[in-house]
Amino acid sequence: MKTTLCLAAALAGAWGITASALGQTAPGLALQLTNGVARLSVTGDAGSACTIQFATNLSPGATWGTLSNYTLFSSPGQIADPAGATTGARFYRVSILVPTNMAWVEPGTFVMGSPTNEAARGADEIQHSVTQTNGFYIAKYLVTQGAYLALMNTNPSYYNTNNLFTQDLTRPVEQVSWYDASNFCQKLTQQAQAAGQVFTNWSYRLPSEAEWEYACRAGTITPLYYGSNLFSGMANFDGNYQYIGGFGTSNNPSGTFLDRTTSVGSYQPNAWGLYDMAGNVSEWCQDWYGAYPTNAVTNPLGPATGTERVLRGGALNSIGADCRSADRDATEPAFGFNTVGFRVVLSAGP
Repeated sequence: MKTTLCLAAALAGAWGITASALGQTAPGLALQLTNGVARLSVTGDAGSACTIQFATNLSPGATWGTLSNYTLFSSPGQIADPAGATTGARFYRVSILVPTNMAWVEPGTFVMGSPTNEAARGADEIQHSVTQTNGFYIAKYLVTQGAYLALMNTNPSYYNTNNLFTQDLTRPVEQVSWYDASNFCQKLTQQAQAAGQVFTNWSYRLPSEAEWEYACRAGTITPLYYGSNLFSGMANFDGNYQYIGGFGTSNNPSGTFLDRTTSVGSYQPNAWGLYDMAGNVSEWCQDWYGAYPTNAVTNPLGPATGTERVLRGGALNSIGADCRSADRDATEPAFGFNTVGFRVVLSAGP
């Protein structure tokens, strides 16, 4: 009897997204037999959702069974198959489950906040080093009116036909409180788990403030992920008040101020494929608002208590300076405004 390894380390095609599109490391497999037990070593990005499968042959019609649905919290991870050495030839492959319209953000370290010489910075933007030890998926787009309506059976948004705007369910949902946004995430998790689309230890949630800025910056250290400047037409903000790096706010009387939301994805994304991280609507984060630490931190979640929840990204009525990657805002979680929406994160854990 023998156990055979099949290094089929490509992403699962069920959801139609490739590793290169996400910047996610393709998983790897190695095999060792110990005391009659097949032991698989799985490598990849920490935080990945892996499915380990097996088959007894590699014919075109071969049936692949699931050995384990596995969250790779550290690399390499270890999976044992006691039956692997006793059932004849056995082939293995590892796949990553990738949800539609979400981008993978790999583990890493970045500097959160803004340097003291960044024009128009806030006093609460103290720079500090942040390490994210696990990767996570973040939605490429803000949650739309259509997506919210389909799941929650209501559309609380201001920018619709009730207020003489054209009907466009691809606009971001707004006038949602922090509680509304959190309830959406909880219901989306329940729906996805019931459909077998995510592992039972995975959930949708709001991003932490650190996750949001890490994803927004996409490796940049400039005031905006676009670079040092935000000119009229680059995002949905008040283009009468542009942002010029090294200077600050620059008046532009001929700038564009739409005074309404725009369809998600209407402007250029950042380097990680995320849209509307600057402008359109501000975004709820998990955290209570509070002072930043001055020391290096790992996987921060903000203060344990507070009175206001964090908002990020600037909105359709924001000046350019308030759309900077480090800019912070906050409001009471029970409030909903027509300039506030959210996007979701998917990761292991509650």
